[in-house]
Amino acid sequence: MQHEQTEVKVPVYGVKPEKPGMYLGLFHGRKKVNEVMQDWGFDGPCLGPLNYFHTTYASTIQIEFENPVDAHRFTGSYTLQCELQLNGDMLRYDGNYFGDWIHGQTRGVLSPTRHVSFKQPDQRDEKTSPVEGAIARGLMGQMVGTPKEVR
Repeated sequence: MQHEQTEVKVPVYGVKPEKPGMYLGLFHGRKKVNEVMQDWGFDGPCLGPLNYFHTTYASTIQIEFENPVDAHRFTGSYTLQCELQLNGDMLRYDGNYFGDWIHGQTRGVLSPTRHVSFKQPDQRDEKTSPVEGAIARGLMGQMVGTPKEVR
């Protein structure tokens, strides 16, 4: 008797995940590091929901899933913590390489048009840094690993 394996669906970058929470969306994908790109590449998964992600010396990214079922869906393991490797300026996941990644809370579709963009230096008040502007707009508490009381 053969068992049918059903493909586990994972959220894809650019499509709103079913579960609310924080996700790490991977995009501008390619199969090989040195692949010559004619376009922006392919969209990867939205990993999550996550409790956190942490980058160390721009060489590894540690993530922690909210629950073991979601961890298994993305990694094949029920362990909550997972380490993703960077290869040069690309993140390696599931045998593919991604030139861009973004984190965010799902209130809609996770995409580059949804993240914070700052004014160009010549448009910004000389006394206001990008971080101060984000604090003033109440965005710092939404960033991963940044306490809400940052001043």
